[in-house]
Amino acid sequence: MSLIPVKHAAKIVHIVEAFGAGTLSMVSAMANAQTKDGHNVTIIHSVREETPDNWRALFVDAIRFIQLPMVRAINPAADWRAGRALYHWLRELKPDVVHMHSSKAGALGRIVSLFIRGKTAPRWFFSPHGLSFLQRAEGRLKNTIFLTFEKILSEIPTTFIACSPSEGAEIRSHLSSNVVVVNNAVDLAAIHPAKGNQDIVRIGTVGRVTLARNPELFASIASQVAQPGVEFVWIGGGDVASEKNLKNANVKLSGWVDRSQALELLANLDIYIQTSRWEGLPVAVIEAMAAGLPVLATNVVGNKDLVIDGENGYLCENSSDFVKHLNTLIEDLSTRQKLGTQARLFAETNYSLDKMMASLYRAYGIT
Repeated sequence: MSLIPVKHAAKIVHIVEAFGAGTLSMVSAMANAQTKDGHNVTIIHSVREETPDNWRALFVDAIRFIQLPMVRAINPAADWRAGRALYHWLRELKPDVVHMHSSKAGALGRIVSLFIRGKTAPRWFFSPHGLSFLQRAEGRLKNTIFLTFEKILSEIPTTFIACSPSEGAEIRSHLSSNVVVVNNAVDLAAIHPAKGNQDIVRIGTVGRVTLARNPELFASIASQVAQPGVEFVWIGGGDVASEKNLKNANVKLSGWVDRSQALELLANLDIYIQTSRWEGLPVAVIEAMAAGLPVLATNVVGNKDLVIDGENGYLCENSSDFVKHLNTLIEDLSTRQKLGTQARLFAETNYSLDKMMASLYRAYGIT
C-alpha cells in the first residue's frame, strides 16, 4: 500500500489489550521513542492480571493514557461496550496513526475502523505479537476458530506489522499480503553482560510462568539434567500450580521482579533456555543474546528467527534435544563462550531500538 508521508508531528494512538510481558516492553519502547521524537502519543489500554504494578514507570511522562477495559475472551456485551467507547475516543483524538497490539485490541480496533473512514481517517496498523491461531496448547478446534476470525477481520483494510520474518510469513500465508516486518528490539545499553560463574553452571529463563512459556517442559528438562554444579532458575512468577511443579523439579523461582532486577538476574546465568509453545519475536531471548548467553529454544515462530543452530545456540524439537545440547554446553566452557559471543554480536547487529524505530516510521509513512 502506497502512503503519502506525514511530515508534521503525528498524533499516534496505540491500542493495547494485553498490557504485559513482551507486548508491554515493545509498546513502551515504541511510545517513548515516538514521544521523544516530537510526536503526540496516546495509549488506550487495559489492565489485567499480568500487568505489573509499576507499568506507568516504564513510560515517559508526556504520554497520555486512557484506560478502557477489554476482556480476553469473546464477550459480546463487554466487547460492544469497549468498541463503542473506543469509537468515541478515536473520534475525539483524531489521530494520524492508530497502532493496535494483540488479538482483542486488533479485533475491536479493526471493527471500529469500519466506521472511521474518509480523507481525514487515520492509518490503521495491527501488530499481533504472536498469532492466536498458532497457539499450540489451544488445540486444533480453537485454533481453527481463531484462524477463521482472523481471516474475516483481515478483509478490513489494515496494514499488519509482523514482529519477525517468520510471523510475517505466517500472515502472508494465512491472512494478508499487506504486511511489513518491524523486528522487535531492545535497549542494548540497558543489558548487563553475563559474568559467567566459576563453580556452578546456572541455566535459566525470564518471564511469567504461564501456559505460553511451557513451564512443564522446563521442569522436565531440569529434572533430566539434574547434577551437582548445575542450577536451574526461572526469573519471574505466575501460575501457582506451574510454580509448584517447577519447585518440585528443584527449579529456583525469583517471583515477580521488575525489569531492572530481571536484567541483573539474567546476567547471573550461563545458558538461557526458552521453552515457549508459541512466540512472536521474544524480547527475553534478544536480551539474553545481548547479555552474551548461548540460547536453546523451541523451534517455533519467532524463536527460529533468532537462534541459528551451532552459531548462537540451538533450536530444539523436544526435551531430548534440550537435554542433549545442555549436557554438551555444561561440560564445554569454550563452546558456551563462543556461542555467547556470537549471540551478543547477532543481537547488537540486528535488534537495536534505532533500527526498529526507523522501520516503524517507514511503515507508518512518517518522515
